[in-house]
Amino acid sequence: MRKRIHKYRYDFAVVLALIFTAYLMSLVTVDFELFNDRQSFENFINGFGVWGPIIAIGSIVLEVVVAPIPGFVPALSTGFIFGSVLGSIYTFIGNVIGTLLVFFLARKYGKPLIVKFFRKDRLEKYAKTINRHENYLLIFYFIPILPVDVITGAFGLSHIRFKKFFIIILLGLLFYSILITNFGDYLAKLWFF
Repeated sequence: MRKRIHKYRYDFAVVLALIFTAYLMSLVTVDFELFNDRQSFENFINGFGVWGPIIAIGSIVLEVVVAPIPGFVPALSTGFIFGSVLGSIYTFIGNVIGTLLVFFLARKYGKPLIVKFFRKDRLEKYAKTINRHENYLLIFYFIPILPVDVITGAFGLSHIRFKKFFIIILLGLLFYSILITNFGDYLAKLWFF
């Protein structure tokens, strides 16, 4: 039974995401007036209370851990929904939590899993490349258009010191969060102009 659940966990997650999206869309269609002005939209979001920020942070964590989800969408949406200040805070928290999850999952479970898909000599080659160029690869955390989820997994498999990795992601993701959520806030201002 456990193998079956493990085998279909991504399908289950997609179905849950679709159900949740359908539910949210039904709420939007019932109260379609919430898109008329920003104040009614903010009142709608604030109606969720503490769950609004938790859902936003959780969607960003999910986006980071489940790499196929486009990374900028939840962060941009958070800026659109909560504005630049709160959006940046929620985006930053979600990205840091998600990035640390990927890093530690890769560090703990990555090697036994990845050995099944790649030859050992090839893995050693990648590890040497990452270790040799880790400072250049860490720069990607400051560029908001590049997906860093896979790089985070690679760093989890490498020998990078956690303290160095943590400091870089804090700085890089802070920059990313401020930039992307300000753009989301700008789009909201254009939408509700």
